Amino acid sequence: MTHKQSKIHYMLYAYRLLQCAMLSVFLITAISWRSAAQEPQSTLSLTSEQQGIVSSLAQSVQQEIRKEDCGGTSCEILVVNFALPSGDTCSACILLADSLAKALSELPSAPNVIPRTRLSAFLDEERIPSRLLNQREALAWGAHELHASRLAFGTLKPEKEFLLVKTRLLKDGALGMGPHVSKEISVKLPLGNLAEGLLARESFPPLAKRDLSLINAVSLDASWTSQKNTKFPTCVYMPNPPYTQAAREAKASGNLLVEAIITAQGIVVSPRIVRGLAFGLNQISMETIKTWKCDPAMQNGVPIAVIIPFEMKFSLN
Repeated sequence: MTHKQSKIHYMLYAYRLLQCAMLSVFLITAISWRSAAQEPQSTLSLTSEQQGIVSSLAQSVQQEIRKEDCGGTSCEILVVNFALPSGDTCSACILLADSLAKALSELPSAPNVIPRTRLSAFLDEERIPSRLLNQREALAWGAHELHASRLAFGTLKPEKEFLLVKTRLLKDGALGMGPHVSKEISVKLPLGNLAEGLLARESFPPLAKRDLSLINAVSLDASWTSQKNTKFPTCVYMPNPPYTQAAREAKASGNLLVEAIITAQGIVVSPRIVRGLAFGLNQISMETIKTWKCDPAMQNGVPIAVIIPFEMKFSLN
């Protein structure tokens, strides 16, 4: 099997560049709207009965951890967000993962549970869609990045008046063997108000808007393109970001969306991930983009800085 370098879809002509810019605005707006619309109006919480079942689940997970010969201060357990059968996460998924982590940490002879705030910070930075991150190879990579010896993950499935919760433990396998997954532990929770939190959402928040006044740049939106005497930027030096070793071993593929600024000098600066990928592809892409050289956007014959999205496609053939 040969490795084909990642193909970068950059809009070289004005009308295609505008289409991409507007698509990026649409994606960010849609993600923001989707997250806001799908958050339950009332704060989700567990009843005492539901919490008791989660505590029982934590005890079963602890027993499985001990079977895995994982103990002592060097054994770090990370509970990731649960997923729906589709692979998406949800508000109830996040609540139950929070509750399981807390219940694990409160058990006698409790394992060392990695704070869930560390996972949230990681997801905010990497911005990997839940459907990609819930694949086993990506879970193993995430566990490695967060220094977790074992990772607790699972799914939620509504069944009439109950919620079927399935949980497993994951650890990295031997070289070339892939991640090892424990037997499944399942419990049933009364559905109750958790039904309000079962709509798909992302684990990370919408990307914050840049303060254009601070960076002296313009966004290539409809108002800018409607002006006369404007010229889109074109990049003349665009090396492809290489695959990381982890991505190659996982045979990873997918599209990565980055937003960056092309300065009035034609330099690409301040890239940030809009929609990311696992296995270190975010970092290698950001580093590569900073080496690109472009002819800047022009307005009335004067070069100006602009914010622009770049989409990268990674595939192995």
